[in-house]
Amino acid sequence: MKILLFGGTFDPPHIGHMALLQAALTEVQPDLALVMPDGVPPHKQAFGTPGEQRYAMCAAFLALGPQVHRCRHELSVPGKSYTANTVDYLRRRWPDCEVFLVIGSDMLLSFSTWYRSDWLLRNVTLVVQSRDDDDTAALAPAAAALCTRGGSVRFLRSPVCELSSTEIRARRAAGQDISALVPPQALAVIERYHLYLGGREQSMVTADFCKKLAKRSLSARRYEHTLNVRKLAVQLAKREGADPDKAEIAALLHDICKERPKSELLQMLSDHAIMTQNAAKKPQGVWHAAAAMVYAKEELGIEDEEILNAIRWHTSGRAGMTLMDKIIYMADMCSEDRDYPEADELRRLLKKDLDHALIRALQYSIQWLTEEGRAIDENSRAALAELEQQYYRG
Repeated sequence: MKILLFGGTFDPPHIGHMALLQAALTEVQPDLALVMPDGVPPHKQAFGTPGEQRYAMCAAFLALGPQVHRCRHELSVPGKSYTANTVDYLRRRWPDCEVFLVIGSDMLLSFSTWYRSDWLLRNVTLVVQSRDDDDTAALAPAAAALCTRGGSVRFLRSPVCELSSTEIRARRAAGQDISALVPPQALAVIERYHLYLGGREQSMVTADFCKKLAKRSLSARRYEHTLNVRKLAVQLAKREGADPDKAEIAALLHDICKERPKSELLQMLSDHAIMTQNAAKKPQGVWHAAAAMVYAKEELGIEDEEILNAIRWHTSGRAGMTLMDKIIYMADMCSEDRDYPEADELRRLLKKDLDHALIRALQYSIQWLTEEGRAIDENSRAALAELEQQYYRG
């Protein structure tokens, strides 16, 4: 069985992508062609458009033939989307398959830097886009070097469309017509969700989308906790005069990175210059909160500072906590699944006074960490000191 793998961010897919896949189908004649949108690409900055919307745009590729299918695999796997891991998944699912990987000429030149490149060379045939004979000749040394390492390279004669998704996004943001540059199915999604309009598209990350994402990303127990936090956060937002829609999204995403490996959380913080000096010495509880903020901003394209800060500070608090910060912190502490000894007391206080309950929650948190000999984030101490000064002496 021959499988053609065609991956990319597809943010958005355009006529150049369509032409390349059509040429690859003609060259390889695969039994199955999988169009696979990246989750988090390892080789470039994360994009802002949610994966489900990019997946919807990729429906355009289905018109190229009955053997073409979309695949959600990389969207469903936490962390960066390494091609080697994807190929491993395909070979486990179809043990006798032969995988053909479509790449551009620039990727051929940098292929040796890819994750598990030696393993990939033994397990795929590279299908490389080439403009003409001169281009193929220029790429020949790089291809030969890969072949000496056990690789197999086939050049695909396909005119290169000098067009990028970045250019299309810029044109759309500038108000220019892009209808000739993207296939109709992709354009319909772009218009339906108001994508690439200079930042407004991030408002289309809905609570329903975040709920589905949490269910797919978290264990059943953590997902149940997330739903309980959402329930209380919305109640508090309505009571305190905050935006319940923002509270719902922040609550659904607050633990989205909770169950990722610690090494991955630290790498996310390092990649985005968060807590760079002493992240490893910080309480581990703050790692997943900061990582969730990064995920929401970089992968989902959320730019609302109220939502992002509420996610980041939901475990530690901070000086200058906003109303949304306080709501998500207390919704996490007092969700109905919490059964620690002090939970009922905090719930009683929360029904009467948000700030009083928050002060007591921070006091308990610092007390617990002290008794267990664990590190205490200085932001928690700063939050408590400020709130006590305002509440008792203000």
